[in-house]
Amino acid sequence: IGETKSHELPVHRLSTVMQKLGHSRIDILKMDIEGAEYTVVEDILEADFEISQILIEFHHRFSNIGIEKTRQSIRKLNSAGYKIFNVSASGEEISFIHTSV
Repeated sequence: IGETKSHELPVHRLSTVMQKLGHSRIDILKMDIEGAEYTVVEDILEADFEISQILIEFHHRFSNIGIEKTRQSIRKLNSAGYKIFNVSASGEEISFIHTSV
């Protein structure tokens, strides 16, 4: 089997990118970030900006993550007013829309 390569790249919090661009809200945020979505969900819920829709590919199939982390993230998003409006056939891509809490 082939060699796996990794690269280190600079990253910024979503709030930092928004501040640099002068944005105060996001209409649609799509995340497919290979297991890092759980940390980003936490960061988004602590931030002071509005996101109308969040589309997330959850990576609970990874052995070091598991389904419970996805369930926790969904509960946190629901508590913050994000409701599920679509789930893919695989159950990994879940779409949320922000409603009033």
